Amino acid sequence: MKATAIVWLLQLFISFSLSWGFGAVKRSLIIPGTASSSRAEFLSSIVAASSLLVPVGSTAFDGGVGGLGKTRPQTGVVFRDEEAAAATTQSKLGVTYELLAPDGSPAVVSFNAPWPLLQTAAGIESRDIGGGFESAFVQVTELEKGSEIKPAQLKEAIFSSKGKFGMYGSPTDIKLRLVSPENSKSPAIYLVTFTSLTPGLRESDRKAYISAKTVGNGLFLLVTTTTAVRFTKLESSLRRVAESFLVVDAPKTNLRNQ
Repeated sequence: MKATAIVWLLQLFISFSLSWGFGAVKRSLIIPGTASSSRAEFLSSIVAASSLLVPVGSTAFDGGVGGLGKTRPQTGVVFRDEEAAAATTQSKLGVTYELLAPDGSPAVVSFNAPWPLLQTAAGIESRDIGGGFESAFVQVTELEKGSEIKPAQLKEAIFSSKGKFGMYGSPTDIKLRLVSPENSKSPAIYLVTFTSLTPGLRESDRKAYISAKTVGNGLFLLVTTTTAVRFTKLESSLRRVAESFLVVDAPKTNLRNQ
């Protein structure tokens, strides 16, 4: 009975394929029960036929994923002391890490978010593990000393195919504006709207605050984000997280910066 059902499905598949111009599919199939068929030949013919339906040159999840093997985004985070970073815990005052700028300048980075700190090798991130909508993560990129922060550089650092939002395809409709300039104590804060792709390749409209502060030639960023629908309700609490971002020069020691 099962063999009859398989043959029927194959015949239906062939008829459908021919109606769309895939005549080669029929020629590649070997129907079981014929004199020339065997189990191995039958399975091989199924694989060959299915391959004819895949466009030449296409790859799975094109658009920045880098293939199914890509599992870790590039955040630019380099810990000054990896062992100390691994032992870092979250308190009511937030979290604090010592990081290195691209030129090796040490910096103390801290922020206070209401979501749990994730123990991940990809960098520093607090995330709402209940619903998964809100998160705050640190991104580090290079900035020439003395130069101003440019919106294009922020977009490249955060929304490239190598970053967290580009894992399943580069974000689109990115609109960024400055809402609070940097001063000696506080970071510059930008508001950005964009559309990203979920792991299921569905579009997700999001908003984020980007806090930016420089040490050495390092541009240290805190991205505090949620969906566009939830942003209006949570805007004040997200803004507090963005404003809590602190980046200062770290004291010189005999660690990775000699």
